[in-house]
Amino acid sequence: MNKTMSSEELREAIEEFMLEHRSASLATCKDNVPRSSPVQFFLGKDLSVFILSAGGEKFDAIKANPNVCLLVNTEYINYRKIKGVQVFGKATTNMEAPEIFEEAKVYCPEPFLMDHEGERLKVIKIIPQKIVYLDSLEDGDRTKQILDLKANRVQIKEDELGLAKL
Repeated sequence: MNKTMSSEELREAIEEFMLEHRSASLATCKDNVPRSSPVQFFLGKDLSVFILSAGGEKFDAIKANPNVCLLVNTEYINYRKIKGVQVFGKATTNMEAPEIFEEAKVYCPEPFLMDHEGERLKVIKIIPQKIVYLDSLEDGDRTKQILDLKANRVQIKEDELGLAKL
């Protein structure tokens, strides 16, 4: 069900979908070596994304290359039956910008966790630049709608497999 949406409708659909999910995959890249890490996330203002973590190599990768992609999706049934978003953006951590920790507490669904864990807990904040939205669950139409947050416009990427009419 991929009817073309206005930028406001698409923003609302993306936010609604992301609020229904907590788990995602975070893709980073350092020294031309890609890495994907399972994470839990929550939303902040203007579709910004926060990730709480104990640490790991993703932090070194973000420091070297802040370009990231966060994938949030339903169960993968097959290539025609999936719904999800890909959030492309710039990431920073509370190690580079300590104020991110307090900002995350404002939006965190479990702020007591942040208080309890304190400085042992690390925070990643993603400022999205483009978000790709796909909903092919009902009719198999893999047409993607891309929200360009800088230009506040929607781009359409038609179903390359031509399966929209199946």
